[in-house]
Amino acid sequence: MYESQSLPVRDEVETGHQAALKVFSQSGTWFRADQRYAILEEARNVERCALCADRKSALSPYLVEGEHDSLGDLPENIVEVIHRLQTDSGRLTERWFNSVMESGLSREEYIEVVGLVAISIVLDSYAIGLGLDPAIPEDPEDARAEPSRENNPDVVDGGAWVPLMAAPDAEGVVGLPIVPNIARAMGLVPLAIQQFFSLMQSHYNLTDLNFEISRSQVELVAARVSSFNDCFY
Repeated sequence: MYESQSLPVRDEVETGHQAALKVFSQSGTWFRADQRYAILEEARNVERCALCADRKSALSPYLVEGEHDSLGDLPENIVEVIHRLQTDSGRLTERWFNSVMESGLSREEYIEVVGLVAISIVLDSYAIGLGLDPAIPEDPEDARAEPSRENNPDVVDGGAWVPLMAAPDAEGVVGLPIVPNIARAMGLVPLAIQQFFSLMQSHYNLTDLNFEISRSQVELVAARVSSFNDCFY
C-alpha cells in the first residue's frame, strides 16, 4: 500500500490501513457500499468547496449561506455533515446537529457518516504526510447490497447529542472511567466503533508498545499534534 515511498511504515499501520480502506467497499449498518464509497469521495472533494472556505474564514459559519460544491452523489444533508466535519468541526453546535436531524438524517446514519469521515481523515492525512496520493478502495463487489440496519438497544443517555454505549461506571487507576466517552460516542452503531478503533489502535495502542521511542515520547508527540489540531480532549 505504501511501497512507492522510502520512509519506513510499521506493519501494524499498513495492515490497519488496508483493512480501513476496505470499509468503503462494504455495506455497513445504515449505508450501502456504493453510498459509503461516495462518502469517501465527497470527503476528499471538500477542499474544492467555496462555501466551506467562506464559512471557515467567517467569524461564525452560521453567518454564511449557500450551497456546497459537491460531487452530486449524496443528499445535501449528508454532504453538509461531511463538509462541516472535514472543515470546521470545532464550531459545530447542538443547534446545527438538531437541524441535521430535522432534515431527515437519523442519529444512526449521522454516526455512521462520522465514523467514515474520521477514517478517511486518518488515511488521507497519513498519505499526505508520506507525499503520496490518497489510496483508492477497490470497487464494491456488491455495491447495492442492503445494509443490516441493526439497532443497538444497549445505549444510555449520557447528556451528549446522541446516546452513548452503555458501560460500567467504574473508574480506572487515574480516576477516569474505564471506558472513556470517546469509545462510547458511536454506541448506536457498534460497527462504526469497531472499524474506527481498529484503525486508531494501529497507530496509538499503549497496551502493547511497538515503537522506537518511549511511552513518554509517544505521549509528548500525541499532545503536540492534538494541540496543533485544536483537539483538547
